[in-house]
Amino acid sequence: MIRNNVSSPPAGAHMIRQVAIVCVVLAAVAIIVFSVLNRPLSGVALAVGLLLGAGNGFLAARFLRLPLPFVASSLARLVTLSMIGVGIGFALGVANIWLVILGVGASQFVLVAFAVRAVARQ
Repeated sequence: MIRNNVSSPPAGAHMIRQVAIVCVVLAAVAIIVFSVLNRPLSGVALAVGLLLGAGNGFLAARFLRLPLPFVASSLARLVTLSMIGVGIGFALGVANIWLVILGVGASQFVLVAFAVRAVARQ
């Protein structure tokens, strides 16, 4: 059962910050690698997706404090992030939309990896 707690646990907030830091590092690496490959705009698209997806953890922590069902808040967050990602992708060029969405997805894998690690340590 998923419960909405009024306050986020400090360990959860620490994990979200760690995920954001990893995503920032991955975004910088993406920009550098794609720039070396002479595709800087593609690197920016992937980096924007990673950064956008990193914000999902912060949004999830905030939405859990609201009196909304977890499924509804999750769907609202993911649809909103996806639409923002597609919009940014259009701004960076239609060919780069998939890289923005890929970055959002990759950041979610980072978030899941940190969550699994936290659960395994308990």
